[in-house]
Formats: sequence, C-alpha cells, structure tokens
Amino acid sequence: MNIESYLKFSKPFIDALRETFKVMVNTNITPHSPKLKSDSKAKGEVTAMIGMNGTVMKDGKEQAFNGLIAFSFSKEVYLKIASAMLMQEFKDYHEDMEDTGAEIANIVMGNAKKVLATQGYKIGMSTPTRVKGKDYEIKYPANTVVIETTISSDHGEFMFDICYRESLT
Repeated sequence: MNIESYLKFSKPFIDALRETFKVMVNTNITPHSPKLKSDSKAKGEVTAMIGMNGTVMKDGKEQAFNGLIAFSFSKEVYLKIASAMLMQEFKDYHEDMEDTGAEIANIVMGNAKKVLATQGYKIGMSTPTRVKGKDYEIKYPANTVVIETTISSDHGEFMFDICYRESLT
C-alpha cells in the first residue's frame, strides 16, 4: 500500500479516535507522525484490538482486504482514561474498567467503518479483545505492513497501530 492509500484509509480511524476521546473521555488527542512498526510487540501493559476484513472496489475490480487496529496503553494511562470515561476514579486495574480499551476500539472501528463505506469499503469486524501484560506479541494479519502512531492526550501517551492489506479476489 502506498503512503497516499494508507493516509486515506487511516484518516477515518484517527478522526473517529479524536471524536471518541472528545465525547467519551472528555479530552482532545494529538496524533504524532506515523511510522513503520519494527516489531509485533505491544508498547504498553494493556492492549485493545479489533480485526477487520471485507472488500473494496478499486479501478472497477473488487479486492479483498484484511487488517487490524490496536491501542496499547501503559497501566497508568489506561487507568486515567478509564476513570475519565467511566466517571469513577480507578487507582488499580479492576474488573469494572477492564473492557474500556475494547470499547474504545469498537467505537473507533464502528465510526471509521461508516466513513469508509462511503469510499466503497464493505467491512466486517471481529469482536474487540483486550490483553493485559508486558511485552505482549500482537498477532497481526499475515503480509500486512503495520504503521504505529503515538497519540498524546491530557491523560498521557498511548500507541495506535493499524495494518491493512489488499488482494485481488
């Protein structure tokens, strides 16, 4: 995928993330410059992810695609975001807030999916998952290039990963 295609595909996700944080977490975010990810390790202690697949019309031909988005948070940032989103202060990881990241991933994917549908994408999405642990290896779909973007917020920085691959059907 060339850089223009990546930017066009990823923009609805960044826009959805901005809106989600503005509405659900009551804060603004600032994405930094995206870069190629050099490994498959999560850069945090809590990672939320959701896979996608479907088709897109390109040059009159239907192409299949697959991909994944992932958000990786340090424990400290995750607790702050969960506290703001749920309007309840969490000092430690607790079952009442453990699915906060998966919910953020689900909202972002759903909102981006609506925008991408206007660009010819038919997207199916998996159930969001959340994993807790250091040095967790993310299982990105095969043969995808992963782009990572550091996101700043009032609650601290976290990572947004996106990968995507098209193939002729």
